[in-house]
Amino acid sequence: MARMTYQKSELAKSQKICPSCGGKLAQRDRYTCRCESCGQEFYLSVNRTHRISLRLSVGQTIAACAAAVAVAILLAVIGYQYYTGRMVLSASRFCVAFRDFLMEAYEKPIAQIGEEDLAKIKYLKIEKKDGYCFTYGFEDSYRYPDVERYQKTLRQITVKASKDEFSPSNVQYFSGLTRLEIYVDGWENYTLPEENVLRGIYCTDGLSKYGTPQFFARINPDTLEEVGILEAQHLEDFSFLEHLRGIKKFSLEKAAIKDQDLLAGFDALEELSLEYVEMDEDKAYGIIKAFLSLPSLRSLSIKGKAAWYLTDGQWEELEREFGGRIRLERE
Repeated sequence: MARMTYQKSELAKSQKICPSCGGKLAQRDRYTCRCESCGQEFYLSVNRTHRISLRLSVGQTIAACAAAVAVAILLAVIGYQYYTGRMVLSASRFCVAFRDFLMEAYEKPIAQIGEEDLAKIKYLKIEKKDGYCFTYGFEDSYRYPDVERYQKTLRQITVKASKDEFSPSNVQYFSGLTRLEIYVDGWENYTLPEENVLRGIYCTDGLSKYGTPQFFARINPDTLEEVGILEAQHLEDFSFLEHLRGIKKFSLEKAAIKDQDLLAGFDALEELSLEYVEMDEDKAYGIIKAFLSLPSLRSLSIKGKAAWYLTDGQWEELEREFGGRIRLERE
């Protein structure tokens, strides 16, 4: 094999100009040349094309390394500020109770829990039991015809938090909910997600205690099917019902019903449950008959003394008139 030897190379005319400052290059030896103006050294690559390969001086190398380190530090600082800033933002928008619940549910810091994570929760129930008890599920309950089977998919977390450390307004961040149950106080802050797919809402009454129920102003009329309001003995303002006229199932507990037009316009209502409601005895028959006249109603259940404000004769009369299409129950 022929042995490759270097031939003495000389700078081509086009290569006699310093690429850095435009000064004159002077060849020092067969491998290097030097700019007579700026003093930078260049490596002369000896190959068939006699191209010059730039070689940084020691000073330039140090400067380049320093610049790279500075950029790396800057990026690290920006990343840290973004992460900690996001953590502060996440921590500030969640109350202590919700924050602890979410970190335990997802097993990661609150800063790493994003909108996509929150949207995965389809079922949420909040109760006050030795703290705040969160029952939640990632499956849509309305796709499970078997209730017992669905119950097995649910998980439960109880967090220790005071009333001041709980804010029900955090419900608004769960945009994927299809069923929501809230059995705690604090309705003045309740806000549904601005865009939601809720099909069922069950809650204890906070409407009477905390004023106008803006809570229901954000319901999605295209998806909401059932609503239940419990412990409603102090409820007097029923104006929120105007938002619910498209639902199919309604449950009301302990409320005082004074007007037979309370459910006027509920033409899609199929199931009505009245538990321990109050009525004037002399108006009970007219109120119940008005409810039974709703065009889509298929089931009426009355529990408590109001059911017995109707005489046996009145009840039998209602059964004859409506019993063919409506299942009537009282106890």
